[in-house]
Amino acid sequence: MFDTKNSNLEIVLFGYGTTGTKIYEMLSTNFSKIKVVDSDEKHIERAKEEGIVTSYFVDITNDSELEELGIDKKILFCAMDEMSLNIFLALSLKSIAKESTLLSISTSAENTRKLKFIGVDKVIDIYESSANRIVDIITRPAVTRVMDEIIYADNGISIEEIEIPPNSFLEDKCVQDVNFKEFGLILIGISDKELGEDFIFVSRGINHKFDAGDILVVMGETPALEEFYKKLTESG
Repeated sequence: MFDTKNSNLEIVLFGYGTTGTKIYEMLSTNFSKIKVVDSDEKHIERAKEEGIVTSYFVDITNDSELEELGIDKKILFCAMDEMSLNIFLALSLKSIAKESTLLSISTSAENTRKLKFIGVDKVIDIYESSANRIVDIITRPAVTRVMDEIIYADNGISIEEIEIPPNSFLEDKCVQDVNFKEFGLILIGISDKELGEDFIFVSRGINHKFDAGDILVVMGETPALEEFYKKLTESG
């Protein structure tokens, strides 16, 4: 699976107050390249005392100071304690770092609406998101988007990620060769190892060839998912 600790993903975390400190603790167990930025000098002093050498005191209302951080083509995470600052910061970052991925925390539905209107790529409700959830949003945004956008009733239907083991019955077959409905499942998409873990939506009509290590995103009732996984591992 994805080795986040050794990945080249670079994250710039804006905010090292109460919220930012907790977010940093979550991220630092999975990512090694994190810059911490805050406009409160006391927060940065504390970050340095705690051993975060890549921590910077910056006026977040000054675009030139933000640009000097080298924020292009990075993951930018707005986690200031004051939501008004996150919204202001998101506006600035969206205009000066167009090729970066922008995330922000939110503390209410209204703040979420504003952040999405600005164009924030992913808004995270800090009252609902766990550490694993935040990591998934960063490392597997396409898969996470599928989970968020597909709406289904609470009737025993689940969405699961299943990795294809070596020598399974799927190996060397193509999407159109396999009728997932026979298993009581719907194939939503595939994360392809050969394409650098790019996510492929089956609805695009691509007749992808299955390989060991590919990750299937499938939907169905729990017993059907368990039976399918059992069949995969037995054949492998």
